[in-house]
Order: sequence, then C-alpha cells, then structure tokens
Amino acid sequence: MELTQNLWERYGFTDNPYDTKALSLSKAAHLSVQAAYIPRAQATTTADLMTNFLRNPGGGRIAVEGDPGVGKTTFVNFHRQRWEIGAKHKLISPAGEISVREGWTERDFLLNLLASLSARLRLDIGEKALGKDKLLTEINAIVGVRAEDSGGMSGNLTLFGFGGGLGHNKSKSVKVGEVTNEHLREYLRGLVVLVLKRGFSGIIFHLDNLELLGHRDIGVLQKFFDAVRDVIQEPGIYFVFVGHSGMFQQAIVPLPRVRSIFFDTPVHLEPLSLPEVKAVMERRYQLLAVPEKQWIKPVADEVVESLHHTFSGKIRYVMNAITSLVSHLPDSYAQSLSMSEARNMLQSIARSEVKRLLKGAEEEVFLQAAAAGRFTNTELGIQAGKTKQLVQKYLKNWLGLNLVTQAEKSGRNQFYEIEPRFAVLKDSIQ
Repeated sequence: MELTQNLWERYGFTDNPYDTKALSLSKAAHLSVQAAYIPRAQATTTADLMTNFLRNPGGGRIAVEGDPGVGKTTFVNFHRQRWEIGAKHKLISPAGEISVREGWTERDFLLNLLASLSARLRLDIGEKALGKDKLLTEINAIVGVRAEDSGGMSGNLTLFGFGGGLGHNKSKSVKVGEVTNEHLREYLRGLVVLVLKRGFSGIIFHLDNLELLGHRDIGVLQKFFDAVRDVIQEPGIYFVFVGHSGMFQQAIVPLPRVRSIFFDTPVHLEPLSLPEVKAVMERRYQLLAVPEKQWIKPVADEVVESLHHTFSGKIRYVMNAITSLVSHLPDSYAQSLSMSEARNMLQSIARSEVKRLLKGAEEEVFLQAAAAGRFTNTELGIQAGKTKQLVQKYLKNWLGLNLVTQAEKSGRNQFYEIEPRFAVLKDSIQ
C-alpha cells in the first residue's frame, strides 16, 4: 500500500466529501461556505428571518435553534459571509465562532468578544499598522496577545481613553493592571467605532456551544444570559446565539429582562430533507473532484437514503457513518458500496464497539436499548427483565461512556436516547 495522506484519492477526490466540520468562511478552504452551501427550502422561517434580523440597523440579538447535526453553524456562517462580502451595508465578524463555557461571567464574555474581534482586525490591518494603533495594542495586551514591533513593546498600560504610557524595551511584554468590566465595555465600544471607520455598518458575533451548557442544566444557560444581558445591548453589534431546540423557550423566555431585548422568535432549523442532503453531497463531489478525472460515489444512493431515515435527516450523522464505512475498507476497494454491504459493515462496526466497552448481560441489555432508541429506566427494565436498580447502574455507566444521553424529563420519567452512531443497530438500513 502506498502511504499517501488521501483516503479519498481512490474515488477521485482531493479530500473528504463527507467532512462534518462547519463550512469555512475562507475562500481558500477545500469546502468554503461560499461554494459549498446549499440553501434550505424552508426560507420563509429560516433564511428570511435571519436576513431581516441583520437588516435591522443598530445591532440586536437572536437565537438559532435545532437538534445536533442539522447544520446550525454552517447556516450562521453562510449568513455571516453573505453580509461581509455581498451586502451594501457590510457587517464584519471574527473568523470563527465563540464557544461559550460553563461558569462564564460578564467579564469572561467581554474578554472573549475583545479577543476574537481584535484578532480579526489584527489580520486585516497587519502587524505594522497594529503597533501604531493604541486601542488594538492595549486590547491585545489585556487579552494576552503579545504585540511586538521590531524592537518589542513594554510598559505600564492603563486604560483606553484614560491615559497610559507605552515605552520601547526589547524582549518585554506589556504588563497590565486590573481592568474593570466597565473599562472592558469601553474597549468594546472603541472597537465598534474603529469598525465603523473602516466602512462596516456593524459587527456579528456568533456564540456557539450553548446546547452543551443547556443539556446538563438549563439553569446554567439562564445564569449566563442574565449575566451578559447588559453587554449584548451594545449598539452596532449583532449577537447570534446558537443552541438546542427549545433553548429560547427554556432559557430566555423565563427571564423577562432578557426576553424583551431579543429579536422576534428564534430561527429554528429542521433536519435537511433527503433531496437537500443529496444536493449537499453532489455539490461536494463536484468541488472536491480531481481535475479532469472521473469520480466514484463511495456509497450507492440507496445507502444515503436509508441513512437519512436512520438518523432522522441529521446530516452530520449521515456523513459520519459514510466516513466510518470508507475508513474500514481495504485500500484496493474503489467502487460504490451497496446497501447490503453498508448495512453489514455499519452493524459490525457498532457491535464491535459495544463488545469492546460492555460485557455479558450489560451488553445484551444495551442492544435492547439500541433497538428501542428512546426509553425510560422502567421501560428498559421491563423489556430486558432486569431490576430497576440494575438498569440504573447500567445507565450510569453508559452515560459515562457516552453510549446514551439524557433526552428529556416528563413528570417523574427521565427519558434516555441511544447515541446516534448506534442507531444502525435498530436494523433500519434495509
């Protein structure tokens, strides 16, 4: 076997057409959002709502919701690049989304906003111009970005708009004293002014990772929104918060002071339809095809159709499953996998993982849980003929191994769902 770093070359592709990373804002990327994005059919409730939000002058706040794997981050990236590249009134945004962390205070939030936007501006204006910009120099010092010219910079930094001195001294970093939250907000306002002077009409901040916080405890999300409520009202900034289905109703609506400043209703993204998933794949095949060569679909169309059904349209899991299939094939295999081949391989891969992690009776009970897909402790105990206490012990282990997730609580019943990669054990591919 020739050791090349392209698993997909045998099919005629320069890279993985099933890569599940969000489409990149960079035109230089193999799969850029400009070239690879497929608009959703449900434009009235998604794209139009997002467009009207960003058309509202002066900034704002909106929530984007959906189940894991439906393409929320790519959807937001598409609108970010659209407003930066193609709009008459352009909006700038940092290169990547900002991942919110548990326990963030107003201060943590402000520091991350400053770090992400100043890094973007630093790339735009270049290091030489950066050293001459007092605002960006001070912000970079505060957020831990070392600003250097040919001799380096050092000194005692006070606050933007409040004085301060920077001197030149080789191999020394800027030393920063305590900066209050209000001072950090002054820096943020200063960046808005700088952005407007550069010809933009505002800033988009894309806040991600919220579904991970809310999944464990919705109170954590409520605490976060309450903490940043004043900051997200800064004029000229559009805040897009991306989270799980129901986040708006669960975490924002119960807080009247927060709800009152959000734009209309949340943008809710449903899973892609089968024609949309097929269109996404066809576009990627074309973009990643080796020039002037024929390419082969790694799996037959009926495999895509069946996986779409198995994973309820969640494209991330469809693509992950196909990538898993290809990674288990011998290098000499270069034809489309049939339905029966795909079914047998995926179930064999899933069973092998279960067998590696679980033994004996616990393995058998898990396979029954996989067949059910969604269940309560009591339901699984009755089905498997095991005591509630034993099933609870198994569930604790499965949660720790990420084999199942807690879905929702209805009354006294806690529902669990099988991790999506094991959905193939329900024998849905047929």
